[in-house]
Amino acid sequence: MWAKATRTARTALVKALDEDRNARFTLLYQAALQAATAVVRAAGFRVRCDHNHQITFAAAAALGSGDLSEAARDLNVVRQGRHAAVYDWQATTDGAQLVELRAGTALLLLLREAYSWLLAQRPSLTGKLVDPPGSPQ
Repeated sequence: MWAKATRTARTALVKALDEDRNARFTLLYQAALQAATAVVRAAGFRVRCDHNHQITFAAAAALGSGDLSEAARDLNVVRQGRHAAVYDWQATTDGAQLVELRAGTALLLLLREAYSWLLAQRPSLTGKLVDPPGSPQ
């Protein structure tokens, strides 16, 4: 799940997507959900119910502390903007730009903090996890 999250995040950050804000937002959101799922699964839990996206972000916020918790809470708020980006064909990009920027910032923070959390909780993963986008290689 972590590899999927980092792959999706890198795709979301591809320059060619600058023209398609809905696609970028959708990919940013998906990467964040995958990263939060990796944290929840590494803690030994699995979310399988209605409102699973909301619960996944809430669980990641509860499992983490500091920046991880804050990013997961922010993404739970951004989650509400996802509906318009995915399902509203008339959605304008003007108001969505701020939501997209917030999602991108929260995603990068979530990825960085989730990576640290995963390594702290599961030291056996050291050297096996793909570095999150934006991290020093």
